[in-house]
Amino acid sequence: MTEHRYTLESPRVTHRRQQKITCPQCGRHKCFVRYVDLKNQCHYLSDEVGKCDHQHSCGYHYRPSDYFHDHPTERDRDNELAAKPIPIFKPREQPLIPIDAVLALRSHSPQSTFWQWVTQMAPSVGATADGLRRVFDAYYLGATHQSDVIFWQIDDQMLVHTGHIMCYNPQGHRQGYQSWVHFLLQQQGKLPLDYQPPKCFFGQHLLAGQPDATVCIVESEKTAVVMALAQPGYLWLATAGCGGLTPQKTLCLRGRRVLLFPDSGCYQKWLSQMQQTKGIEWTISNRLEAYQPNTDLADLLTV
Repeated sequence: MTEHRYTLESPRVTHRRQQKITCPQCGRHKCFVRYVDLKNQCHYLSDEVGKCDHQHSCGYHYRPSDYFHDHPTERDRDNELAAKPIPIFKPREQPLIPIDAVLALRSHSPQSTFWQWVTQMAPSVGATADGLRRVFDAYYLGATHQSDVIFWQIDDQMLVHTGHIMCYNPQGHRQGYQSWVHFLLQQQGKLPLDYQPPKCFFGQHLLAGQPDATVCIVESEKTAVVMALAQPGYLWLATAGCGGLTPQKTLCLRGRRVLLFPDSGCYQKWLSQMQQTKGIEWTISNRLEAYQPNTDLADLLTV
């Protein structure tokens, strides 16, 4: 048995939609990604073998090697399958299929619960009414009919990659629900079911208009919006997740001055990823490591 036989389920590898289930440790729904057996027609190895999305608050990660160590009788089955030739699954190159910008423009609305919270919170971070309008328009913040916010991902060529749909309560806290615009378009038959858009930074479209601005990168879109209100002298981008800072995504930052503020618990991961980049003058802050996991800059300003 070797680890390369098994991989965390991904549409790029298995060419099918990822099926997340309930985490066996924290009990949260649709957050657990299982390992698939590539030799056995991409079957799941076990419903307990996988990784929880909540890597800081839960951290459950049960690898195939751990499973076979704990279940030695399964090793014979694994060795039998290992004698068969392994199919090679190569990620398919998926060029960007831009989403019609009209969707972003039509959704641009202050009617999300998130923006209503931002409006109430703004005076506490020194934001003016003009500052609110500037940030609201600059990031094309949208709203669904259910009052969820849409954080559009638009690149520096003004091409719309997707939109991150998130549900917030009136106190500015996430309520768990999230989706993506490209998922909805797939369900409507407007995009291929196996299409995975290349992700870009939230706020990336602002780079072209501010060539000399220092770029600050945070994890969540909420934090980018709050910091854009509190510190408008910088250009604030968001990765939309701890794992969203990749060398490919940072190509748009070449020649820029970049400051990075990872959430507590993500410092080492971001440091390692930035060490793989070239042509970027960057500095990373570890100030949030002194706080409990998942603390971000917005938390310090809005407590």
